[in-house]
Formats: sequence, C-alpha cells, structure tokens
Amino acid sequence: MEPPTSLDIHPVPHPSLEVHRAGFPLEHPYVEQCWTPILGPSSVLLLRRAAYLWREQTPAQVDPQRSPLARTIQRVVRFRFAQWSEPTSLAIYSEVRPLRERELERVPEWCARQHEVLLTRHLDELQAPAATKPGTVERSPDPPDPAAEMVTRLSQFAASQRAEPAAGLGR
Repeated sequence: MEPPTSLDIHPVPHPSLEVHRAGFPLEHPYVEQCWTPILGPSSVLLLRRAAYLWREQTPAQVDPQRSPLARTIQRVVRFRFAQWSEPTSLAIYSEVRPLRERELERVPEWCARQHEVLLTRHLDELQAPAATKPGTVERSPDPPDPAAEMVTRLSQFAASQRAEPAAGLGR
C-alpha cells in the first residue's frame, strides 16, 4: 500500500494484551538501544518521534511523500510496530515487546547485554510496589539462563495482572 499525501499517525495499544501491559513505552531507552540493530535508525526515530508528536496533537499529521518517510513507514508496518487503520491513517502501537531469542542472535553482543540490563530493570519496576520509584530497585545478578528467566518473569507479571481488576487497561 502506497502512503497517502497526508497521513494521520495515532497511538493504539499493542494488540497483544501481554505486550500492552508489560511492554516498553516508545520513549523508553530500550526501543533505541535494542531495536535499532533490527529495525534501523529511521524506523526507531519514527517510533520515538511519534510519541513526542502525540503530546502536541493526536493524531499527528505528516506528509510522507516528500521524504524517505514512506519507506520507513513501510518498514515499521512490515515489522508489526504499526498497522494501516485507513488509507490515510497509520496506527502505531504505543508499546514495544522485548526482542525474541532469534532476534537476539542477530544483534551485536553489546546490544544483547543492554537488552538483559534494560529488560531486568523494566520487569523489576513493573513488579515493584507502587510506593517504590522507578530506578531505585537494585539490579540482581544476571540469571544463568536469561531466556528462561524472562519467560518466567513475564508469566508471573501476566498472572499478577489477571488477579487485579481490569480497570485502567484502556487508553
């Protein structure tokens, strides 16, 4: 699908309830530091800039025809960070999932290490009591099997969310 001459970009919750509840917001450093080797810098910049633009106006309006933005939009859609909701309207998911194992195998070692640090911190902050401010939780030592630890922690978080009332999930 070719982008229109005028495009509305609006936020929507991620279609996966698990990612919607526990994913990284577009402004989170994880998006830039871990997704750039997979998506590329232009796509990551589009995602991060969209979150900023929505503070001023929702939906954000852009002209994708006069820049390389058209290819970037196609890439963001192809990697399932957004979807066309109408021919002139692009819905960008407001949350980002962590990298999967097969994606981690493709990124540089520094990126995989940063993934572990940021994911651990993010999950700790999600599970911390409401009175604890983000950034005050000390990072525990790296687990022996990071993939298994991530699956376990995401499952625990999902179970704790199911136990709470569903209020506040919508945007």
